[in-house]
Amino acid sequence: MEEEIKSGELVVINNQGLAETTDDIISSAQKRVAQVEQIVSLALKRTNEYDWVDQNGKPYLTCSGAEKIARLFGISWKVLKTEKVFSNDEKGQFYFYEFTGEFILGKDKIETVGTCSSKDQFFAKSKGVLKPLSEIDETNIRKAAYSNMVVNGITRLLGIRNLTWEQVKKGGIDPDKVTKVKYNGGGGEKTPEQKQEASEEIKQAEVVIEKITQKQDPSGKEKWTKYTCYTVKGNFYTFDKILAEELNKFKGKLVNIEYKTTNYGNELLGLVMKEGD
Repeated sequence: MEEEIKSGELVVINNQGLAETTDDIISSAQKRVAQVEQIVSLALKRTNEYDWVDQNGKPYLTCSGAEKIARLFGISWKVLKTEKVFSNDEKGQFYFYEFTGEFILGKDKIETVGTCSSKDQFFAKSKGVLKPLSEIDETNIRKAAYSNMVVNGITRLLGIRNLTWEQVKKGGIDPDKVTKVKYNGGGGEKTPEQKQEASEEIKQAEVVIEKITQKQDPSGKEKWTKYTCYTVKGNFYTFDKILAEELNKFKGKLVNIEYKTTNYGNELLGLVMKEGD
């Protein structure tokens, strides 16, 4: 007969026989630790410096990196719900998009959420001041919410959230080569260093790829190959052969890309999967 557990009531679990299985529990836990460490190592090796952002001193995996890891482990997902929510605060009305997705790896299945607000500083702020809602590109908010869901789902499913730079460096990622983003909390004028970092913030754009060309190091010393992607919205470059090959598959089609603006132009960071892909 089942009894109702009242609020505040202490529940005692019978631990008879626990001593007999302690060694098995410890052995099983040790195996899981080794498996998790191996998953982290394999996942990191699938990414490169373009897939990470130094966000206020902490490593943040971008959507392009999460997608690479998902392909490695065979993770699939689908969008269960998309919702646009309106709200208000002391600064007025705003909205945010919320994506709920289901992520699957073998027999494991989880649901996770991704959000992005119209107050997000990457899309809504200019010189530290919030722009009117009419001046904010709503499609960017929606795409960012979707990307947030993808990153959350993949990292949660694999148990690779909240990694440290020490862990990331073990995977071959050089923290000095990743994009650095700092938040200017005061909303005032940025320092020259912050302005440079702001110019390298990750952006997204929908483009139609016209053609992709490649140029090799003329000296032959550094043995680099630069790939240039031509679109009506401008040209984008990358030194990543794998990314260039992926982009070439979508020639003549509309794709969503991540990039950053550097002193040398618009540098491609990766493809962003759209809903339904």
